[in-house]
Amino acid sequence: MIDFFLYYDNIITDIFEIIAAIFGSYYISKVNNSVLKIFVYYLWLTVFVEIVSAYTYLFLNNYDLDWYIELKNGVFCSNIWLYNIYDFLSIGIIGLFYSNLMTSKVFQNSIRLIFSAYALFAFAFFTFTDGFFVKSLPYAFIVGTGSICIYVIFYFIELMKSEEILSFYKLPSFYISIALLIWNLCVTPLFIFNSYFDSMNLKFVEFRSQFLLIINIFTYLCFAFGFWYSLKKSKQ
Repeated sequence: MIDFFLYYDNIITDIFEIIAAIFGSYYISKVNNSVLKIFVYYLWLTVFVEIVSAYTYLFLNNYDLDWYIELKNGVFCSNIWLYNIYDFLSIGIIGLFYSNLMTSKVFQNSIRLIFSAYALFAFAFFTFTDGFFVKSLPYAFIVGTGSICIYVIFYFIELMKSEEILSFYKLPSFYISIALLIWNLCVTPLFIFNSYFDSMNLKFVEFRSQFLLIINIFTYLCFAFGFWYSLKKSKQ
């Protein structure tokens, strides 16, 4: 059973991503919330990228077609370029989401500054190294995790100072923030030790795959639950 889940881990993760996006879409169809629409767009962006990135599986075949051979041997043979775009958009969209959740100008400006610094670094790196199609931004995962954790901390600080703290359990943003914080704090160590992820460390490979699948399912279920539970409470 475990082998089955690990073999189809990408498909299973995609299913839960779609579930979270559908729940989010249903929520905003019932509750007019322009801020949460931003996060729902992010969820659908994630679904889109995960599906499109699967095009690399086509290159596992060998077709005697000129255009296919040229594409397979070209810069698009890897989907790294797509995830470089996705990482950039993710930090920006999630930053926009949290910036719109807050009223503190200090926090809003801090989020804009964080994203601006990240954008400048990314633009400079990929411009001067020509590495856009072959490698990710150095320390991209750590930078992304740090940025999102700061966004979430800002949100919790402002939440505790507001009257919404009395009904925090009714806010989808609360469940979204909890899930994002847990995911980033749990997964970051795995990517820090990513050099151990090879065929010579089979136990680490198996643990990493199992853990990523579990934490991904938990995260997207948490998103879906947040939308469902908040909508349920809003009707009471």
